[in-house]
Amino acid sequence: MSIKGRRGVISAAVLALVLSACNDILTVSDPQRYTSEDLDQALPAVANGVEGALHEVMDSYVIYQALLSDVYQHTGTWIQYDEIDHGRFQYGTHSMEGVHAAWLRTRWFAESAEERFNRVLGEGVAANDPLMAQVHLAAGLTDLYIGMTVCESPAASSGPAVSDNAILTQAVEKLTRAMQTASAAGKPEYVRAAQAGRARANLLLGNYSAAASDAAAVPDAFSYVAKFNNQSTNSIVTLTTANRNEAAGLREKWWPMIDESATSNYMRDPHTNEPDPRIQVWYQGEIATDNLTPHYSQYKYDTEQSDIPMVHSSEMRLIQAEAMAFGGSSDYAGAMAIINQLRANVGLSPLPVPTDQATMMDYLLSERFAETFMEGIRMVDLYRFNLVDDVFGAMNDPERPVSGRPTKFSMDSGEALLNPEIQDDLSVRCLPRA
Repeated sequence: MSIKGRRGVISAAVLALVLSACNDILTVSDPQRYTSEDLDQALPAVANGVEGALHEVMDSYVIYQALLSDVYQHTGTWIQYDEIDHGRFQYGTHSMEGVHAAWLRTRWFAESAEERFNRVLGEGVAANDPLMAQVHLAAGLTDLYIGMTVCESPAASSGPAVSDNAILTQAVEKLTRAMQTASAAGKPEYVRAAQAGRARANLLLGNYSAAASDAAAVPDAFSYVAKFNNQSTNSIVTLTTANRNEAAGLREKWWPMIDESATSNYMRDPHTNEPDPRIQVWYQGEIATDNLTPHYSQYKYDTEQSDIPMVHSSEMRLIQAEAMAFGGSSDYAGAMAIINQLRANVGLSPLPVPTDQATMMDYLLSERFAETFMEGIRMVDLYRFNLVDDVFGAMNDPERPVSGRPTKFSMDSGEALLNPEIQDDLSVRCLPRA
């Protein structure tokens, strides 16, 4: 089961939402401009615009997270990519600021849409409407991704900055509301998407029992994706993939695990040396855009219209496995039963039940890397398990030293500039470092 965003109407719907906020201010008639009254007659476009505003920056999010983690390295000529790759950025000097700003706008769009639905439909009807469920889902997932990515953010419009954990806690609340609305509206696919998002939020908050319970409720083969199309293309493909711009590629640490091939290939499983179909890559001996670095390319997304999974059942199974292994019971056998089923699903040999925590963690992180490859999850794992020192230390790359490397992104400095509740000052803004 897959539910997809409606990016084909993103530009018009988002622009309409912005312009409608100015409806009482602008007095010059413009027949090409959407008015608030127009939007009252086009509520599906409003809901699609909210969801689309969340989806439209997922490709950039994945690239920046890959560069910050051990997945990608800069192979082009763009200083923005290079600064993230080498960990040289500070507050106010990184490209993820634009993604954070976009998510804050998405949150505002969701609030505006909810007010519109209540006004036009009536609060009683709107509370049970599929469009409201769609908007509530987008609002909850927006807070989830903000909490995953930046170390602090305002929890509400024009509010003070709060910690990432506070944003994740708010995401749990919003996703719970989304589940309730979707259930009342008869939209089980939105219920599952919200519950999957809540499972991840609870996992990141350390609430293993709640995370496992939510994850177990998400059926196999479920996924919720960010949708791309001819009008809004996937920049992972256009900017970083083989035979395109090639401005970033897989880090050198992964190269020995990739076989040269004239066709699409896979990275090898680190424990059995078998090709892992979940990690699709491409290498034909090409030199990247910088005319220096071999370009080992991701190939999970192979067309400009490739969708990006945001939450899916395979991740849910691994949340259940992690809860079994590290949630208090140390049920390694139960965790490995789940992991080996996921491996069997793609034709990989099973792994033995480990007898120590370190091996169990190694297996879990390897499986999470494979199942969520190029979905922006790897850096979240390195951060929450405090592994940035170990991973980058093992790379032994003097150009990418461990000491002082950022482990999350700082908030959008534009928000601090315009929000009187936040001080636009490097010395008081957070930026966690290894």
